Amino acid sequence: MQKKATLSAITGLALAASGTALAADATKLKWDGVPKTELTLFYPGQTTQEWMKSAAHKAGATGVNEGKNCIACHEGEEADLGKNVLAKKALEPTPIAGKPGAIKLTVQAAYDKEYFYLKASWPTHLKEAGAFHNYKALKGGKWVTYGSNRTDKDVKAGTSKVSYEDRFNFMFGDNKGGVANFANQGCWVTCHNSMRDAPNEPTKDQVEAHPVLGKAGMKKSDIRKYLPETRTAIDDAGGWDKLKDKAALDALMAKGAFLDLWQARAYRSISVGKADDSHVFQYRNFDSGKKPFDANWDGEKKQPKFMFDPAKNGGRVALSEAQFRDPKAPKLDNTNSVPFDAAKVKDGDVLPGFILNTKTDGSADDLNASGNWANGVWTMYVWRKLDTKQKDDIALAPGQTYPMGFAVHDDNVTTRFHYVSLPLRLSLGKKDGHVNAIELK
Repeated sequence: MQKKATLSAITGLALAASGTALAADATKLKWDGVPKTELTLFYPGQTTQEWMKSAAHKAGATGVNEGKNCIACHEGEEADLGKNVLAKKALEPTPIAGKPGAIKLTVQAAYDKEYFYLKASWPTHLKEAGAFHNYKALKGGKWVTYGSNRTDKDVKAGTSKVSYEDRFNFMFGDNKGGVANFANQGCWVTCHNSMRDAPNEPTKDQVEAHPVLGKAGMKKSDIRKYLPETRTAIDDAGGWDKLKDKAALDALMAKGAFLDLWQARAYRSISVGKADDSHVFQYRNFDSGKKPFDANWDGEKKQPKFMFDPAKNGGRVALSEAQFRDPKAPKLDNTNSVPFDAAKVKDGDVLPGFILNTKTDGSADDLNASGNWANGVWTMYVWRKLDTKQKDDIALAPGQTYPMGFAVHDDNVTTRFHYVSLPLRLSLGKKDGHVNAIELK
């Protein structure tokens, strides 16, 4: 019998601790009466919007440039698409051995007068839950990577262990065409040749030198998802550095030219009863307010920012190596931590790479989540008010249909090593979507 990992108990405690009134709980709905939709998600590799429009896409580029939906050519071919990407080194130069080209995702959607609910499940490639994240360890007086994702250089070199969270992603736009081409091209409108893990990825120095994105502005060191609308030009290499001015960006944001992005993260958000509420615009931005997690790493000092409060961790300020990926080991959060003190740690100590926040606020507090892994299957729930009244959220309404897409990170991976859907539609109370949410009475 396979192991079962559940986060629901932790989730309930976290919601109570945060002071968030649990007016709705997706885990307690009667999902048996909600229709199921099974989708095939496939491995995209380094396929980007620029690739889709290029000669490398062959006849498909003509359809894309004419405004056709990807589904028109590829519906039913998702599994083959994933296999082809993995087989072609031009689209995936560093494949993960044994990684399947596609997975099956089952989704259900519902709503009531106030809330929208999503349930998603998929069989994991590994026979265990990816319910942990990265770790740092003190070795020979130096903090090093102890556990990270499968594509991390230290993991591939064999000097670090595999450890990363699985997650379920839902991205959607407004129903007024606020983001051009999203309805037809899906998440590829956010992925470009000049971003992290893409063929023309800019260097850290290049990004940090940018007057808006770099050290003098947003303090970024790499480029994540962005929309073409936010750039003055997009060429074959992408347009990461060609950012429009603030007035133009503010005007775009005000008219809804952004994408809402929900990420139920097995470690960094579900552990505190939340999903990561973000939006894609000139960058992949966290919504305003206190989010469910923060990095536990001081890049300048090359050491953690926080350690465990010994009064709340059996006298210890860190985990032992035996507690690596141990479901019974404590997670570092705002209730059991103190500022890092180098004098109190010893060689071999291990600390989580992220600190969890049991108290979220602002727009980052809108999105609730729960999840459990049992018998080789993840089941995750995400729910939110239909209209949060937040400027960085897209409101949902009964009787409407929205462009959207799903993604899943499985098998302890991050960035492009996920699975994605073709461009889809979500309807509320109608039947013209690929996923049709029903009203709960």
